Amino acid sequence: MREYSSSQMEYLRFGKALLSSDTNFPEIPQAVVRDIFDIFIEESVAAKVFRFITMGSDTVKFYVKTAAPEVFAPSEGVAPPETKLSFGNPVVLEAREVRTVSRISDVAEEESIVDLVALTVEDMARKMGDVVDKNVLRGAGDGSDAYNLFTGLQRAHTLPDSQTTLKDLVKEPLTVDHVNEAVASLEELGYRDNLVMFIHPKAAFHLRKDLAGKGLESISGDVLRTGDVKTLLGLSQIHVTTNLEKRSYSASDTTKVSDVIICSPRDAGVGGYRRQLRIERDRDVESGLTKIAASLRFAWRIARTDAIYILSNALSQ
Repeated sequence: MREYSSSQMEYLRFGKALLSSDTNFPEIPQAVVRDIFDIFIEESVAAKVFRFITMGSDTVKFYVKTAAPEVFAPSEGVAPPETKLSFGNPVVLEAREVRTVSRISDVAEEESIVDLVALTVEDMARKMGDVVDKNVLRGAGDGSDAYNLFTGLQRAHTLPDSQTTLKDLVKEPLTVDHVNEAVASLEELGYRDNLVMFIHPKAAFHLRKDLAGKGLESISGDVLRTGDVKTLLGLSQIHVTTNLEKRSYSASDTTKVSDVIICSPRDAGVGGYRRQLRIERDRDVESGLTKIAASLRFAWRIARTDAIYILSNALSQ
């Protein structure tokens, strides 16, 4: 007989409760909740890069620093001017609910229940991570679906009074010079540390070619993974992701392009999520399936638009 760990036993008991006709549906085991959040954080690029706070309510105010204390060298007997931290208008995070639905067969045997529930949990967590990333990177903010609840970095330049820098590459391949120009612009604004770049794999392909053409083959592979590339590009991380959409350049030009985002994650935006996961079930007796719905509430807001630099319409084919 199969031996179960304590975590697997929680999955087994939970799985049996899901598939039973018992109306007293149990509390979600801590092992299940923990695994969903762990997988979500592991799979979500946004959760790794940006500050995501735990929200105690659906609306939270987050204050963004606008100025720091100054340093003076006063003459003897002269007191230095008093300065202090100052903050702009607060960023208001408003959590929105996302929900994913899956199904488990009622005829599952005990030996497979643990694996079925574990796979379902993993699949739900991955989808939640995907939803968060697409909102953070490219969300339209129009609420049209789960992927457009909030305005993403790619559309930072469309916000009122935006100070985001937008450079149109007009189908040019991305090069090291483009990246260096963006980094230099952000550094001039005071964003010098831990800059991060988000790039589509096809745009990254052209950047790798440019690196190789400059005799930098040994480090060109870093562009296709997250790594320390600060010595070359002034970046702390590069995230290659298909969550930055590839699109036709125009209605009459099918050349594929995408946008490249470089930003200071500490300043560009802030997110939050309520660590309250809700799982509901609905048994379909006729088909022998149990439907499971998992819900999570999260929020995202762009904080400082000037901390974002967009290289738009980079060649991605």
